[in-house]
Amino acid sequence: MFNTEFPIYGMMILLTLLVNIAVVVPVSKKYNFKKDEIICLLLYENFGIIYGAKILTFLHNFNALEGQFDFIALGMSSYGGLIGALLFLILFSLQFKKPLKDMLYIFMPSIPIMYSIGKIGCFFSGCCYGIEYNGFGSVTYNYSLAAPANIPLLPVQILETIFFMVIFIFMIFKHKKNQFDLRTIGISFILCSLSKFALDFLRHNTSSGFLSLNQILSIAFAIIGIGIIVIDTSSEPILARKA
Repeated sequence: MFNTEFPIYGMMILLTLLVNIAVVVPVSKKYNFKKDEIICLLLYENFGIIYGAKILTFLHNFNALEGQFDFIALGMSSYGGLIGALLFLILFSLQFKKPLKDMLYIFMPSIPIMYSIGKIGCFFSGCCYGIEYNGFGSVTYNYSLAAPANIPLLPVQILETIFFMVIFIFMIFKHKKNQFDLRTIGISFILCSLSKFALDFLRHNTSSGFLSLNQILSIAFAIIGIGIIVIDTSSEPILARKA
């Protein structure tokens, strides 16, 4: 039986934000950004992640929540966080006249590792739980407020952690080889979207339709990834840029 009373979820959310900084700061050294600009960018991005994740959760569960927006109690949608981060990076780009493309090069590698760590928090809290499963590696919750009690479940959150950790390694490898370009971003969008789309079939689905909201958004982001690859007319790797 699995006891999840300890607030590991909150710790993992905090850890994702710290890991984001740990990835972004060394990656940003390749690009023409000052230290104070990176700090400001991180504030913009994290604000977008937190509020985007909360707002999409609220909108998706509007009826169940009876229109009550409780910022602390609301869970965090991964796609909401991604959308929020992208919107605030666009805002920063427009406000300070910085190339959005370079900001994507800096911030994209941290997204899959943040998601991986966040899913560990989901695993311990019992949210985003998997389908009923009584085989090897199944997990049964006792104290989760989200997952059903005393029912063996597939630990799909751990599968998501593994998949997105592999995508993170791929992106960091590309950065290390100075081969991180728009094509790589497009491929990463597609890999993340397809992984989330497929793994969502192994999650307990509370939606009334065949596809969940996550899967619909996965299709949208996969299309965006394909579009990025199509418009990337140059295959030349992005080399380190110095001021």
